Amino acid sequence: MRTIVITGSSRRLGLFLVEKFLSMGDTVIAITRSPSQNFQSISSEHLQLIQIDSYDQFGITKAMQEIETLAERVDLLINNASMYDVDPENFEELENHYLSLFNVHMLFPTLLITALKEHMYSESTPGVVVNITDIYADNPNPEYALYCSTKSGLESLTQSFAKKFSPGIRCNSIMPGPIQFLEQHTEHQKSEVYKETLLPFEGGYMPVFQAVTFLLDNHYVTGTSIKVDGGRSICRG
Repeated sequence: MRTIVITGSSRRLGLFLVEKFLSMGDTVIAITRSPSQNFQSISSEHLQLIQIDSYDQFGITKAMQEIETLAERVDLLINNASMYDVDPENFEELENHYLSLFNVHMLFPTLLITALKEHMYSESTPGVVVNITDIYADNPNPEYALYCSTKSGLESLTQSFAKKFSPGIRCNSIMPGPIQFLEQHTEHQKSEVYKETLLPFEGGYMPVFQAVTFLLDNHYVTGTSIKVDGGRSICRG
């Protein structure tokens, strides 16, 4: 039985990944700030919840204290926690907003990967890290400049950690595109996205899960990024 740690685990993609790995018989340690109702409805003895107040040093300290009591070995870490907000127009809000994005997308993954090293490192059966980034890391959206820059930073960290922790930990990333629209997206907004996507439909969460399992199962892949975006990254101007 594998042990899998997932951050940002109570909604959308994170919740989907939790449910899929549980259905495969894995033990899932789910890290979240606020468990959703759907997450709380999951009934499984193989699910362990770690609720933290913040994605920073205090959150890491609490998470690691609990992980130490739950698992000796971690086979897969998925850094999925994310904030997706437009850049604030108010100058006074820029610093706090940017720091929040940095903490979630870069600081917490850095601290968690480093803290879990002893639980993941093995030259015979390397642990696997999968960072969920964004195709905007390569082709930024100017309205989300700060978000894009921190996702780009996580892409860079992916390659850095692949070098730093080889050969005992494999570290890769997945760059999703329009896999699942938010409820507030209008049909017009969806159609505009489809116009700039080679496969003009919602991908759903399953293709991301399939990419994760590929990275988990393929022992000769590290330091790479997989775009799961229906071709949007090469179609969008």
